Amino acid sequence: MSWKKVCEVADVPRGEMKNFSIGAFEVMVIHGDNGHLVVPPSCPHMENALADGFFDGCVLTCNKHLWQWSIPDAQPIGVAEQALLHYPSEIRDAAIWAEVETELQYCHEDECE
Repeated sequence: MSWKKVCEVADVPRGEMKNFSIGAFEVMVIHGDNGHLVVPPSCPHMENALADGFFDGCVLTCNKHLWQWSIPDAQPIGVAEQALLHYPSEIRDAAIWAEVETELQYCHEDECE
């Protein structure tokens, strides 16, 4: 297991989301009403930046095609066809840590076999 510190809890206020670099790739921390979630920063549908979307503390909405997910369980809502991938994460000493062995990536339509 390779746990890495992503950020301080205070870096992402409740109801907000923010991207952070971990080594060679980025992750996005979402601070929902019911906890934190650490995810790849792009939408599984068409790679749109999730940070450009909308988040109300419970539901994350991609601004491109309005796919939605419940937070913190990452499950799809409505027209979204797949759950968000997410890294195991926990809070230690007022910081958010994630297990990031490898970068999580979605298989987009033109990349899938």
